[in-house]
Amino acid sequence: MQSAFQPQNNQTELQHEKVEFVAVVPPTQHQRHQLSRSWRHYVFSPIAVNTLAELELLLLTFNIGIQDAATFSDYRCFASNQTGNTVMLALAVTAQGDNTADLFILANIGISLPMFLAGAFITGQLGNHVLGPRMRVWLVGINFLQTVMVFCAAIIQFKLGRQSQGPAALGIISLLAFSSGSQVVLSRVFQVPEITTAMATAAWVDLMIDPKIWKIRNRPRNRRSFFLLSLFAGSLVGAALYYKAGSPTALVLSASVKAIVTAMLFFNPSEPISDSDDFSPSVMSPGGSHYQ
Repeated sequence: MQSAFQPQNNQTELQHEKVEFVAVVPPTQHQRHQLSRSWRHYVFSPIAVNTLAELELLLLTFNIGIQDAATFSDYRCFASNQTGNTVMLALAVTAQGDNTADLFILANIGISLPMFLAGAFITGQLGNHVLGPRMRVWLVGINFLQTVMVFCAAIIQFKLGRQSQGPAALGIISLLAFSSGSQVVLSRVFQVPEITTAMATAAWVDLMIDPKIWKIRNRPRNRRSFFLLSLFAGSLVGAALYYKAGSPTALVLSASVKAIVTAMLFFNPSEPISDSDDFSPSVMSPGGSHYQ
């Protein structure tokens, strides 16, 4: 009986000892080309306007609140709130030599406003006519540049201390104002005019006159409300850091928030590219948002 079953046992052992070899086939040239094309399509595709984009704009608003609250006390001017700078510039022109250093510093305002406009102009025009305003690689790159600028401003403050006037102050204000002007363009790029990331006056007025303010589902109202809350919260944090740890620390936090947004932008979903897509300058007009 044992000899009768011996061949079967040997066959079972051979089956157990059987080893399968899987050949690893390298990707063909066509497959590599398709992968490269897919990667290029993702990097150069326009970013979709969705809830994630709104969250990123709110984080940038929080960042601006930190930045302005921390720097106004040092330099008596705003890096992003050019409404306030415009009013103070008019006051400075009419002061006629009066001692107004406690209210504003003319040289600081004089550099903040043009640098803010330069940041907005360069970012907007390059996006409009060269790269496409919502192209992923462009948005990641320009946000990275803004982040570097804010970090550089913080480094200057750490090394030289608080100097309300002089070359160091002008350099810091220039970096922050250019970065802020470039950042504000994003709200136009994403066609979310309710979240400007900086100026609050229009948001307050639009919120008050909204004919659908009492409706439960009202996305523009919700955007404005969260924008104002983010700006206020950022200002509170910036003021607290200014008094507890100093403005350089506040700027580091501000730059860190921008760095987070820069990384997030790389993972935003892409918007399908079609012949109907319009990346003309009208996209950046404040007339409304496609994403309701």
